[in-house]
Amino acid sequence: MVIPSLKFLGVVFPPDSDDDFWVVLSAEIGEEGSKGVDVFYFNLTTPKRLMYVLQNQKAVFKRGLIIVDKYDYETAKRLIEDIILECRGETWHEVRSNIMKYCMTEYGG
Repeated sequence: MVIPSLKFLGVVFPPDSDDDFWVVLSAEIGEEGSKGVDVFYFNLTTPKRLMYVLQNQKAVFKRGLIIVDKYDYETAKRLIEDIILECRGETWHEVRSNIMKYCMTEYGG
């Protein structure tokens, strides 16, 4: 069984506000006990920013969208760790495919 592990979580552009933001989180995820990683992207936003976005467009459909009430890096990190633990598989390819159901990859898939 291949178990994925979050090796690093970066914030592409840190938010200016705790309750009104949309940021991209860059997650380096690899096999537990291995140094190699693939990069996956999650979008973290608040209801306030989502409402602002909806004023300018009719709908938002985005894989990897996480909606929180306020910015908290540690909460976001724990949430992503919980998600990827559910993505175990027999091979890294299977694990990667499972993770991609929740987010985007460095290759756009």
